Amino acid sequence: MKKLIDFTPSELEKAYLISTGSEATEMVVKLMRMHAQRINKRSVGIVSFLGSYHGRTQGAAMIGGTPQGRKWIGYEDPNVWQVPFPYASNFKDKETGSDLFYEQVKFLKSKGVDPEKDLAGFLFEPYIGWAAEFIPVDYAQTAKEFAEKHSIIMAFDEVQSGFGRTGKLFCYQHFGVIPDLIACGKGISSSLPLGAVLGRADLLDLPERGSMSSTHSANPLACAAGLATLEEFEEKNLVIESERKGHILLDRLNTLKARFPENIATINGKGLLAAVIFKRPVSGEADSLTASRVCERCMHEGVLLVHTYRESIKMGPPLTISDLALNEGLDVFESVVEDIILEDGLRRS
Repeated sequence: MKKLIDFTPSELEKAYLISTGSEATEMVVKLMRMHAQRINKRSVGIVSFLGSYHGRTQGAAMIGGTPQGRKWIGYEDPNVWQVPFPYASNFKDKETGSDLFYEQVKFLKSKGVDPEKDLAGFLFEPYIGWAAEFIPVDYAQTAKEFAEKHSIIMAFDEVQSGFGRTGKLFCYQHFGVIPDLIACGKGISSSLPLGAVLGRADLLDLPERGSMSSTHSANPLACAAGLATLEEFEEKNLVIESERKGHILLDRLNTLKARFPENIATINGKGLLAAVIFKRPVSGEADSLTASRVCERCMHEGVLLVHTYRESIKMGPPLTISDLALNEGLDVFESVVEDIILEDGLRRS
């Protein structure tokens, strides 16, 4: 625990270890709501992004996703409010991230929500998973200012984005804000079952001792893996290396996009995270089929990618990947994309 606190930014004063990222996001929600009750708020509302992902457990699922995707639960939490993710494509002419945030506040107020009395917290993914599109900096900063003004806890779900993935130790550092809480998992232990919540000491001290733990929380094997992971971060400068290798990754992907502008709509990403968004030529419609075909063919060539079941392929190479291996994988990806696009062109002709 001491190593984790020493390793992370000083504003993250305390940590609580659990078993998974889903547990971490649920614990964040619990702490938000406990804080709201402590200061006598009327309600314990949570605001999240529509289509976000916060975990597989029921509590985490009720915060993220879409109403359709939550039908299996049988009911909606009346104190969860979802607003659209601030995609760049949603911005009107000359509209800023700050403008969009206040439009969403206006929407919440139209539903009878009083931020001062009814909102316990904002739980945001720093980037939307399927597209690797990041929250605009001015949106995040405006949300943080608003949260402080209205006694709302601001938290980031860093389960996917944390521990060097985006070229900084935590993704929130790209936004110039300090969250009250963050949820962590995945990269904290190199995939063994370990999660954590880090943040303000006064918030992490709210629960009674033992009330947030479970049977395997902070088990010795997972903690040993977590400790070894942090040591590897330090010895190999993995955060700095993620930023450096990210330039290789994104430069090559943007070069590929420049070759095929009719087929690749967008390249998003930071650090060793990227998404390639495919579109159909002429119509510009989303092209999930090409994304699927590219993924499958790359797999047969020895390169594993993530097809998001939408029009995108997401890439997240290991932070320890060598430059040689990274470039070899990109060689395969570029070759496959080129072959499939040319095959489709021949079929149309």
